[in-house]
Amino acid sequence: MIRRVSEPSERRTSTWKTATAILTAIVVSACAPTSPSGLVTVTSRTANPVQLTASFSYGAYTVDPAKVSIILSTVPLETLASGDFEEAQVAHVQMLWKPRAGRTPVSADATNLSIRYVVLVDGEVGLYGGGGFGWPKGTPGKTGFGLNIAGSNLALLDSTDGFRDLLTPARLLGSIGAPLDETVAIRMRDTVSQIVTDRLGRSQWVDLGLGEGRILSSAPLSR
Repeated sequence: MIRRVSEPSERRTSTWKTATAILTAIVVSACAPTSPSGLVTVTSRTANPVQLTASFSYGAYTVDPAKVSIILSTVPLETLASGDFEEAQVAHVQMLWKPRAGRTPVSADATNLSIRYVVLVDGEVGLYGGGGFGWPKGTPGKTGFGLNIAGSNLALLDSTDGFRDLLTPARLLGSIGAPLDETVAIRMRDTVSQIVTDRLGRSQWVDLGLGEGRILSSAPLSR
């Protein structure tokens, strides 16, 4: 749901609620996740911030020697494939390298994540992308895996003519996690890729290296 935070008091209240919700999600999901889950907030970096929140319950992750990829959706894979939905959000996050607590310096410019964020609403699509920083939860390939996303920078990469972008530039914060299931991850990636391609009328989705994937777009993967 998109909401605008305009008045200072409302902004402080909203920020407190958002921070509390994200902190709760991080505490609850401190261990390796065993099922798809996520709570994220995308907030515009503007004078009057707009927030887009999402709770994820569907998805999976996969791992290869170079990266770990998590893909999550707010609606089931079968619903995405059927097209029988009015609104959906999909997050596709790659961890490119693993930070080490106490040894990895963290700054506003630190980037170990590549992020794709898709907003599907009323037949329109907005494709956001950027980079960020996240702390891992779990051991890739051995347990469920998740990320506490501590910072990011997102911008609209492409959209249908009727999509109204209220977020760019924006930051995404929150916690995500999923079980290891390459089949589900690839099916969800391919399904969302097809939806984005169909609605835009052109290929505009980056395959993040799952299985025997292919590049569908030349858009950069990170800052």
